[in-house]
Amino acid sequence: MSDFGDFNTPSEDPTADFLARERAALGEDADFFNNDTDLISTSNDLTSPVNLASAASLPTSPAIFESPQIHHQTTDIGFPAQPDNSFTTFETNYPKAEELETSQAFHKALLPEEEPETVRQWREKQAEIIAQRDAEAEAKKEEKIKHAREEIDKFYEDYNDKKQKAIEENREREEVHQKSIEQVASSGNIWERVVKEVDATNAKTGYHSHDVSRMKELMVDLKRDSKAPGNIIEA
Repeated sequence: MSDFGDFNTPSEDPTADFLARERAALGEDADFFNNDTDLISTSNDLTSPVNLASAASLPTSPAIFESPQIHHQTTDIGFPAQPDNSFTTFETNYPKAEELETSQAFHKALLPEEEPETVRQWREKQAEIIAQRDAEAEAKKEEKIKHAREEIDKFYEDYNDKKQKAIEENREREEVHQKSIEQVASSGNIWERVVKEVDATNAKTGYHSHDVSRMKELMVDLKRDSKAPGNIIEA
């Protein structure tokens, strides 16, 4: 117990007395803590065996355990380590993987996708083919319209010619018929007019199924007889 000193002896400086006892307990290792530079630059070997004498020399005063204990993570050089905010800083500077993938997908959706060269050439070729096909179809359409107009004009021209020809023929027949009527009327023989009308009627209608020869003979006799009824016209 001589190494720890006499605890019953009163000391004028309790701090100096405590440091002296600690130095006596540490022995040669006490020099290691004298220089602050060596304390900072040298790290403790955690795998080295613990000196039981050093552990036994620690103060056992209850006041030590009554003081509030502040738990800090100590570094190898013996100073309390600062709180590690790297994880919080990382989350702040870099978004989550899900958010990053979503934002990248949204950004890619907004960006126009570059069209391959082969697809672009195919589209240009298809556009040329469609344009040529439309031009040919338009030309055929114009040709059909032109041909239809020519046919319509030709139809109306033929129609007008036929109509005019029919009008001329009807006028000529009307003139001939009118002359024949005037001649019969000037002769003064009504039965001659009747005979011509009967012949004209048979020629127009083409009725040959009935035998009208006897009736015609009678009419012809009446036409020849100047004294027949209807032949006498008073002046």
